[in-house]
Amino acid sequence: MLGEYLAKFVAVRQKRGMTTTNTATDWELIEAHLPAGWRELGDEMGLIRARPRHMGTKIMDIGVALRLALHQAGTSASLRATTALAAATGVVSIAAVSLHLWMKKLGPYLTKLLARMVGTAAFAPEKWGGLQIIVGDATTVQRPASKGTTARVHYALRLADMTPRHIEVTDEHGGETARRFRAEPNEVWLLDRCYANPPGVASIRNRGAHIVVRYNRGTLPVYDKRGKHIDVMSLLEHTAVRENVRQCRAFVHFGDEKIAGRLCWVRLPADKAAQARQRAAKESDRPCDSDTLLAAEFVLVFTTILSELTATQVLELYRARWQVELEFKRAKSIRELDRLPNFLPETIHSWICAKLLLQLIAARIANAAPLPLESFPPGGARFALLPASHVHSDGRRALVRRARSVERRVQSAVAGSAL
Repeated sequence: MLGEYLAKFVAVRQKRGMTTTNTATDWELIEAHLPAGWRELGDEMGLIRARPRHMGTKIMDIGVALRLALHQAGTSASLRATTALAAATGVVSIAAVSLHLWMKKLGPYLTKLLARMVGTAAFAPEKWGGLQIIVGDATTVQRPASKGTTARVHYALRLADMTPRHIEVTDEHGGETARRFRAEPNEVWLLDRCYANPPGVASIRNRGAHIVVRYNRGTLPVYDKRGKHIDVMSLLEHTAVRENVRQCRAFVHFGDEKIAGRLCWVRLPADKAAQARQRAAKESDRPCDSDTLLAAEFVLVFTTILSELTATQVLELYRARWQVELEFKRAKSIRELDRLPNFLPETIHSWICAKLLLQLIAARIANAAPLPLESFPPGGARFALLPASHVHSDGRRALVRRARSVERRVQSAVAGSAL
């Protein structure tokens, strides 16, 4: 988990005499990597307001609310366990219901923090033909006992240094479209076939960027320079030689626009083609027709890159799109992004954003550490509001029925360690 990584990093610093062992150390480490003006942003959004003393407002610093939200997301702790730990360690004494209310309203604030973190990420690109390579996709997450999509994370990854280029969290109605991505000049966006449609191609190209997208014969009609529809299946049928890269000039029409590009394709080797046909038949809801089975034997992409890269380079480059799939697998298997503990859309949004924010902070710590990091073995202490020595590392989520009893046990543990 991200929390485990942060705790291990702190433990290394403490071992080398670089920090003290108080409970604020972990938070100070995280705070140092938050974007500039994060406190002022909380004030601008009205999250912290001056209230009369008789109202008993306990959180008057956005840093306290952010600290609790990141702790709960980073450790997958319950609301009651988080508030009990916060009270026992002197951070703040609030009820679990109050933290729940904070999680409901922190979503927009965390979203803006994410945008600022992505916008200021450092990178040293290795380019193809002077172009910066970006891969984009989306993944779904589900709430407990859900049989459908609860939320969708739209994500773009800068390949040169594997840093996030775009992060957006939507509910289940937020569709996958290239129009979500804010492309920039001299970028190449590698996208899957669900993004292959004229509006998506136009949104990327009109920003001065290029696109390499898996061709979808149902949503992306292409035309020749005379405006005649190109029979793509006929092109594939006449490609008998396997592993021989082919290309042809093609245009995508969007309104009055004619977006110039190329179709680049290659027929897979016989063994890979057989696997692709089996996969297409398995994924289809009905018996596959001959065109579907034939198309499965090819890797066919549309790109707006006309001269900077050869057709072979375009197809080689498209293979790198799987890096974003691997990133999703890491986020779900290691960072528990798919284990939603909440049911309400507002708290789900805040929880996901807190997870992603911790991910960015962990990457910054790893890339900008003032000392060489050691390789950490599996296991180790979990990141928490308490010192690492007082936190269980078995990875199981505590089942807490009464926050008060948890608080008493934690206070006893802290008092015992001080003796």
